Amino acid sequence: MSTSAVTLAEVAAAAGVHPSTVSRVISRPDLVKSSTVERVTASIERLGYEPNRAARQLAGGRTGRIGVLVPDLTNPFFAEIVSRIETEAGDRGDLVLVAGTGARSDVELKTLRSVAGSVDGVVVCSPVANTAEVRTAVGSLPLVYVNRRATGVHSVVVDQAAVIELGLAHLRRLGHERIAVALGPSPYWSTEQRRRAARRAGIVTIAPIDADHPDQALDEVRSNRCTAVMTFNDLGAFALVHAAHDAGVRVPDDLSVVGSDDVPFAAHHLPPLTTVDGDAHAVGDAAFAALARLVAGDDPPNVVIAPRLITRSSTGPAR
Repeated sequence: MSTSAVTLAEVAAAAGVHPSTVSRVISRPDLVKSSTVERVTASIERLGYEPNRAARQLAGGRTGRIGVLVPDLTNPFFAEIVSRIETEAGDRGDLVLVAGTGARSDVELKTLRSVAGSVDGVVVCSPVANTAEVRTAVGSLPLVYVNRRATGVHSVVVDQAAVIELGLAHLRRLGHERIAVALGPSPYWSTEQRRRAARRAGIVTIAPIDADHPDQALDEVRSNRCTAVMTFNDLGAFALVHAAHDAGVRVPDDLSVVGSDDVPFAAHHLPPLTTVDGDAHAVGDAAFAALARLVAGDDPPNVVIAPRLITRSSTGPAR
């Protein structure tokens, strides 16, 4: 029989039980007599019935699905986080529903409202929507933020101040005094944390690097007579290095560049990129672990990931 043609009522009839008993066997077999569980399970297997997730929710069970929202599906840092969550979820037999939001609060909220009824919990990476609105959208659904702290929401964040401090310390050891820090999109919590860290260090901040027009960022760096720059992520660093090459600015001879994230191809870029690794692998693992504990009814601690500096050839002595 086709799985699409089989209903819960048909399974119940075949097993000689009430439909609610079938739902209970699916969601909480520990509460049903073993003989009944065996009878219902045999009917499910014989008929080829696939439990409907809505029915399991109504019975108080899990859907076996979690949602993950990311602002940019093309960014390798977020791709690694998603990959780790998928791996951990797969080990438990769960599925992961992934959606890109484009760092837009309206899309973020619309997506959350759409998935709230069909997942056991949701991880939101670099959220930009108001937390009160997010809470309204998901209700009591377990929620984990990645790279944003908010009262009442469990979070996994990379220490953004340490990202700036590690990069600046490295550049200063190389003798650089005029350093620029390129910020990220304004809605990001990470952007504000880095802005504050740069301000405390007395460092010039410049606008986010436009991947389509990185020459504008290069012009801003040069107009401030900076000999080194830290970018918001490795993708921005790649774009800036290419713009520098086109303008005849040598990296690292004329300009040292430090990225952030250590994406997989950073080591193979020309020149190989010095970067501050936010450890997306650890972020993804911690985010899934926190969500799994929330789904189980536990209260996990917030997690702060310590970044590390990876020195390569895009930085050199100040000249």
